[in-house]
Amino acid sequence: MLFASAGRGYAKRKGQAPKGLQNALEPMVLFIRDEVAIPSIGKKKADRYLPFLLTVFFFIFFSNLLGLIPFIGGFNITGTLGITAVLATLVFVITTVSGNKHYWSHILWPAGVPLPIKFILVPIEIASIFIKPFVLMVRLTANITAGHIIILAFTSLIFILGEQFGGGVGIGTGVFSTLFMIFMYMIEFLVAFLQAYVFTLLAALYFGEATHEAHH
Repeated sequence: MLFASAGRGYAKRKGQAPKGLQNALEPMVLFIRDEVAIPSIGKKKADRYLPFLLTVFFFIFFSNLLGLIPFIGGFNITGTLGITAVLATLVFVITTVSGNKHYWSHILWPAGVPLPIKFILVPIEIASIFIKPFVLMVRLTANITAGHIIILAFTSLIFILGEQFGGGVGIGTGVFSTLFMIFMYMIEFLVAFLQAYVFTLLAALYFGEATHEAHH
């Protein structure tokens, strides 16, 4: 809905400066295009992968923000292995399908490497094909889940200490825990963006590696 609304705004105001929702979305779209896709993949091929990269970035970013809204949101989507596994699998499939001759020859029969070393290096390179998306999945899940666990732990601490040591300790712990949770929420807002950015950047680097042409 957000992007459909922004798209209609661009269609109605062609050639004019963006405003409203366009102002909020356009800097992030340009950031992913100019600072992630083009440097990692190359200017000629970046547009081919940009729709996927933008989709992944905004999906992770907005999902992370939803996970920070108590009661209304609280959907820790990107802290679920099932969701992150699907995202990582998509990156794996696109990378595998996009791989050119140079990419596969480097993995299956690297040039300039002595034959005995190839028998050691090739299995490692093949394993790395599967390790990379696995790392993407675990990194995103672990980082998002960790912040939620810390906030939950300090919330529980208020009730545990209050019940064991009385109201005074509970109030003191509650004040400290509340202030720390506010601090953690601020950090989580930053993490929500950073994890979306890191996942998108690594995906773009994998695509760039798969489509990189050999230098002659």
